[in-house]
Amino acid sequence: MCFHKQLFQYMMDLVPQIPIIFLIDFLRYFIFAGIAFLIFYIWKHPFQFRKIQDKNAKPSQFRKEFLYSVSSVIVYTSVTLIVFLFRKYGYFKFYERIEDYGWGYLILSTILILGIQDFYFYWTHRLMHTRLFYKRVHKVHHDSVTPSPWTAYSFHPWEALIHSLIMPIVASIFPVHPLALMIFMTFQIIRNVLGHSGYEIFPSWMGTNKILKLVNSNTNHDMHHQSFRYNYGLYTTVWDYLFGTVHPEYEKTFAKITNKERKQTQLQEIKT
Repeated sequence: MCFHKQLFQYMMDLVPQIPIIFLIDFLRYFIFAGIAFLIFYIWKHPFQFRKIQDKNAKPSQFRKEFLYSVSSVIVYTSVTLIVFLFRKYGYFKFYERIEDYGWGYLILSTILILGIQDFYFYWTHRLMHTRLFYKRVHKVHHDSVTPSPWTAYSFHPWEALIHSLIMPIVASIFPVHPLALMIFMTFQIIRNVLGHSGYEIFPSWMGTNKILKLVNSNTNHDMHHQSFRYNYGLYTTVWDYLFGTVHPEYEKTFAKITNKERKQTQLQEIKT
């Protein structure tokens, strides 16, 4: 079979998978963002005194974020299909049997994917804040100055494409099992949703611990949406601290937000 006919056949074989791939990624976004929205915006949750900003997002913002998120899922689906297509020609290092490399490798590779994405996100994020790319690529996401769980995938298609490239990047470096990708994708959407939730869930002592302060908090990313020029990290603040891009008021703001609940409880006790 000639190359063109073979390529066409591969493409036809992938067509039935398009709605499945789209649905998996869309439901992952919709379920976790929906649960977070119900908890933080509908239910009287335990973190109600830990709202990061005094302002509230409007319903019109939620609708816009949701529509852009759907377009992002379309981009992710397209990139996944292209990766599957090129996989047929041996361009990416996927494997199916866990026993081929063992459970230890699967766990290590999952952690490595997250670490690579953390580094990749920091630098591409900083690049998107330059004059050359900000309006063309990143502004849509920053239209949500007061983020919500629905902001998680609210990207311009070009930005969605940049984020989606992490999968072909890691799959071209080392062998990846589909389970590692599934764990990675689930973790990233949960962290992404929480980072845009508008509420801080981490304990106050995390901000004073030399190691745990390197874990990115919800306050950290929320402040990025407010100030733009600081806090570019995704899962960690390692690169922000290392390259001097941590917001000067971050640690103080985190301490203030995480002590709100304690102060509120003390006021209630005084009143009673």
